Amino acid sequence: MSLQRKIAGNTIVQVSGKFFGTILGLLTVAVMTRSLGRGGYGAFTTVTSFLQFFGILVDFGLTLTMAKMIAETPGDEDRVASNIFSLRCASALVFFGLAPLIAMFFPYSADIKTGITIATLSFFFMTLSQVLVGVFQRHLAAHLAATAEVAGRLALFVVVVAAARAHAGLAAYVMAIVAGNTLHFLLSFIFARRFVHIRLTYNRALWKKIIAISWPIGVSIAFNLIYLKGDIIALSLSRTQAEVGLYGAAYKVLDVITVIPMIFMGFVLPVLSAAWIAHKRDDFVRKLWRAFDFLSLIAVPLAVGTFAVGGDLMRFVAGSSFGPSGELLSILMIAGAAVFFSALFGHAVVALGLQRKMIAAYAFDAIASIALYFFFIPRIGALGAAWVTVFSEAFIMLACSIAVCVKIRSLPRVRTFAAAAVGSALMYGVLALAEPIHVLPRVVIGVVTYAATILASGVVTRDEIRTLLQRT
Repeated sequence: MSLQRKIAGNTIVQVSGKFFGTILGLLTVAVMTRSLGRGGYGAFTTVTSFLQFFGILVDFGLTLTMAKMIAETPGDEDRVASNIFSLRCASALVFFGLAPLIAMFFPYSADIKTGITIATLSFFFMTLSQVLVGVFQRHLAAHLAATAEVAGRLALFVVVVAAARAHAGLAAYVMAIVAGNTLHFLLSFIFARRFVHIRLTYNRALWKKIIAISWPIGVSIAFNLIYLKGDIIALSLSRTQAEVGLYGAAYKVLDVITVIPMIFMGFVLPVLSAAWIAHKRDDFVRKLWRAFDFLSLIAVPLAVGTFAVGGDLMRFVAGSSFGPSGELLSILMIAGAAVFFSALFGHAVVALGLQRKMIAAYAFDAIASIALYFFFIPRIGALGAAWVTVFSEAFIMLACSIAVCVKIRSLPRVRTFAAAAVGSALMYGVLALAEPIHVLPRVVIGVVTYAATILASGVVTRDEIRTLLQRT
């Protein structure tokens, strides 16, 4: 089996698992929004967004470092993986232990502060699951990662349904994410031990090496997530929880979509790193631009199509009272398209060893975005948050792409991107004409229209599709 086919197969498996996980996630959101309403869902969003800031500090780039280091030291996987996992445990205990104490100084309700305290356990297990992803990426074992995630999503959904039937309060829904993330971690840990013998351990020299490798990645990720989640914190401090709920529902849909490029690039990163380390520049460039083409075919129609179906989609997902979230989703999906390409170039930055050079760009983006959030959100609310998010993602996408293109002395091909743009424009026209139809058939019609246009353009052939789907 060729390496490219393994990567494609693992990506398909992981995306398939993510598809089922996404369906469960959207069903969970549908139950929660209908049960909690705008204000209650806003409170839930505030709880999770607050803790994500502490998750930023815990991550410290260790997920990417795990994939990179075990790929570079195949004979020493157990020791490397165990020390990275142990470092993640230690940092998680420290920072998530501080979260409930710091929350006491925020002007949140007692329910939100209680929710933050309960949810720290959920985020602790979530961060441990995330660091194990590098093991599955290294061994191209997407089916195991997908199984663990879907099982966790299913547990979350079951507990949320039970909470809704019992007309429970916010704390019950927070307990639901504790249950889901705990199961996700336990299965991930069991599956990862098929490849590496992970145990709690401390090797001072190795911890120093891990930190030396990961800190530039970690700082960049920290700045990235600060401006990504600063919007909801700013909203929660200056607007009503009901408005936070509208924005949070739209952002949740965006979150489940933008996982796709992260999964894809997680499997591509080891290949890009190996090509660059081996001084195979042409091979690196070819694989990078093929990944660019693949992501273009998904990102462009998502951004364009959401403008046609955003309102109806949010009413379908979250309930009739969340219809105004559609406008927010349409704006946020522009940022989502930028995330597809920033994921590509951001991972390429790691493969090329340019992390330290990008810290200034991430820092500027974080500072500028936070300032813009606190300027616009008190004045125009969630719309300001959405447009600043677009600015944030577009800026970092451009910064990373320029750094990569200068380093490799190559530019992306535009043929596939142009075909995606034309196909998306035709799809938008069809979706607009089909507006009286229910949103789900409209989406299917739009997908078929876009796929037919892409096939007619010749940028993707039927033979390539058959090869990709061929059993190996």
